[in-house]
Amino acid sequence: MARIWATLIGYVFGNFLTAMIVGKIFLKINPTEYGSHNPGTANMGAVFGKKWGILTCLGDLLKSLIALFIVYFAFPAHINIAYTGLGLILGHCFPIWDHFRGGKGVAVAAQVAVFYNWKAGFATLLVALVLTAIMQNLTIPPLVFMLLFSINTFLHNQEAGFVFIVITLIMCFKFWHDIVDFFTGHGKKVDILLSIKKKLGIIK
Repeated sequence: MARIWATLIGYVFGNFLTAMIVGKIFLKINPTEYGSHNPGTANMGAVFGKKWGILTCLGDLLKSLIALFIVYFAFPAHINIAYTGLGLILGHCFPIWDHFRGGKGVAVAAQVAVFYNWKAGFATLLVALVLTAIMQNLTIPPLVFMLLFSINTFLHNQEAGFVFIVITLIMCFKFWHDIVDFFTGHGKKVDILLSIKKKLGIIK
């Protein structure tokens, strides 16, 4: 029963899409009508500027953290964190209030992974960051991150690992068009190293 409650709590909090809140309150727009039409960090940052992308990311991380702490104290069994993560991803990607059209869950998934196992979470996140820099792509690295984390978790706890594999599959579904674009050579390139160098004033 605790697993069901954990999933439901996660789903409720997952329904709060920060991009929609930021878009409608501060920018007076619907972010799903711009750019990639995705109500998430990457689209907000790419279309409206880094400030709004960062704010969106922080909001998504905060909602996830609140849900995770509620379950952590209400249902202490560690496995319930994984189920909360599943609920968060389902709520974020398929919000009931917007015809089940939501974001892709990258920030949420990262938050859940680190909360569940911070060592494995940070290690796999580091791999994803390196891949992002090398591949200049924002689609494949997050999926590799979740896949690696899921496999590592499965080796230690099969039930939790299975839950994270489901989360990975949900993200693959949401990223499907981006995955196709990447493998057909139409994927959008993002050179984060170049952006960092410009920010630091190394190059102009």
